[in-house]
Amino acid sequence: MGRRAVAFTEDSVSRAIRAVKKAGVEVKTIRIEPNGSVVINGDNGEITEKQIEESAGGYL
Repeated sequence: MGRRAVAFTEDSVSRAIRAVKKAGVEVKTIRIEPNGSVVINGDNGEITEKQIEESAGGYL
């Protein structure tokens, strides 16, 4: 039995963005994975752009 992709909505992405901004992190990129997860890369002044690029798949 295969797993289907999890559905996401524009509202769920908007809520995630608002939460990240409220936490004081500047949103740099947003990616929707095939499994439906929302990945937001941001900058809070402590992590450099180079560190994000060098990390595995943009994750720290």
